[in-house]
Amino acid sequence: MSTALTDTSKLLISFKKVLGKAQTSNSKGVSNEGIGSNITMGASTVFGYAPPTPVSSSYYTILGGVAEKVSLAATPIAGTKDDNGRYQAFALSLPADYQANSSNPNKGSGFYVNGQVLNETTGTLQIIPPSFGADYTALAYHTSSAITQIPALDARDWILDYFNGIFFQQDPPADSDENPAFVDAFIYIGDYALTRLSGSGGAPGGSTTQVQFNDATSFGGSSNLTFNGTTLTGSYTGSVAEVTTLSASLVNVEPLSGTMAGPGSYLSLDVNNNVVLATGDGATTSPGTPVNSIQFNNAGAFGGSSDLTYDGSTVSIKGASHLSGGLAHKRTGVTNDYSVVLTDYYLGVDTTGNTVELTLPAASTTTEGQTYVVKDEGGNAAANIITIVRSASDTIDGETSATIESPYGSLLLYSNGSHWFIY
Repeated sequence: MSTALTDTSKLLISFKKVLGKAQTSNSKGVSNEGIGSNITMGASTVFGYAPPTPVSSSYYTILGGVAEKVSLAATPIAGTKDDNGRYQAFALSLPADYQANSSNPNKGSGFYVNGQVLNETTGTLQIIPPSFGADYTALAYHTSSAITQIPALDARDWILDYFNGIFFQQDPPADSDENPAFVDAFIYIGDYALTRLSGSGGAPGGSTTQVQFNDATSFGGSSNLTFNGTTLTGSYTGSVAEVTTLSASLVNVEPLSGTMAGPGSYLSLDVNNNVVLATGDGATTSPGTPVNSIQFNNAGAFGGSSDLTYDGSTVSIKGASHLSGGLAHKRTGVTNDYSVVLTDYYLGVDTTGNTVELTLPAASTTTEGQTYVVKDEGGNAAANIITIVRSASDTIDGETSATIESPYGSLLLYSNGSHWFIY
């Protein structure tokens, strides 16, 4: 058995590779080789991105987004046996469970599928060669009695074609169990040069988070316009032509130098329709007193008065008022016993079917002057009396209740904050 590649093997390997063919057997001429190959080029002509400095890693670890470590299965290639009937060439393929274990974002598409044979991809799926770093050197193993690495200087004299994934051994071992079972290597999973040259790929310009723009036909970035995945931050001049959807504040005005415009400043449009920060007169605006007073124009300033107030629930008016139109009060229709509420005013009662008892709210819960008008709208009070009763210890004209007993009769009541009175 030879201890090194023979001159014949070296010549055939080189000759076939130059002509675009793989070396699978010394007994095959160029025209008999059915598997193609090529010379692995550097990153500038084949790989779109240079693989990063390799590091020791576990299976399916991805380096720099372009290199993934895998265990490639080795399968003997038919028709590549030597004169002793032993296989010389083996095709490498992705593992049968590649898609289940890989973190490659493109797994399941293209050639990144379970069991994909590398040489069938014509260079689209390649092993990264050690020209990018010694740690990219592929390691071959057999499983004769246990997982055992096949040394680089093993007596079988083997080589690996990193371009098409062909493992060739000049002098196969007598024990077929010592044939390669798998090869650990990094495959290239990034864009190829053609993709980048056609414009569908490319490295971003500028620094991290900088928004990209066409910078003289190349990708460019600027610290004046950044996006961190959540917030778009810009410092620029000119105009925003159109904004269709906003999910947060649109503009944060922050001068690059100098001071803000000061109290009373405001955003405005200049003659070119640019948003600008305009200087105010320094005045601040506060509501007129007292607390709860409704505001009105008091000689060009905000004014208030204790005669017109609103506490969040009740509008209070003191003194004379003038209405230029009609006044409508709330009416509540009643046909059964009913507890009167503070927002009621007219209580239109119909006792056609039964007597009705109205219970007044506690006078202490009302504002002095709270007024109710109770009216027999059904005209049946003579037969079915309407009774108005107090709450708690209140009185109605000193009594505990009052009644309406005449058809279409009515009763007007007001509160002084402690009791009820008829007027």
